[in-house]
Amino acid sequence: MAVLLETTVGDLVIDLYTEERPRTCLNFLKLCKVKYYNYCLVYNVQRDFIIQTGDPMGTGHGGESIFCQLYGDQARFFEAEKVPRIKHKKKGTVSMVNNGSGQHGSQFLI
Repeated sequence: MAVLLETTVGDLVIDLYTEERPRTCLNFLKLCKVKYYNYCLVYNVQRDFIIQTGDPMGTGHGGESIFCQLYGDQARFFEAEKVPRIKHKKKGTVSMVNNGSGQHGSQFLI
């Protein structure tokens, strides 16, 4: 399964690891469906390394999982899926941003 990410500088196709990361993909797909990512800024660009987006505030400190909208603030983040381990060996690999406690919300990096 894939998602088309439309930006002002071109489009990106994001391939999803639905079998390896089912909860993460569900979160990402549902946030896309409710247009959560529409007009989100790419607020962190590190040349030859990453771009980061997914924070509607554009600061890197905001964002929440779709589960927060369903279950309230206690579900703002969800536990990272760690098995099987997926390494960033290829350009274009997409990952959710870890909030520092092994949990994810809406932010992601490429």
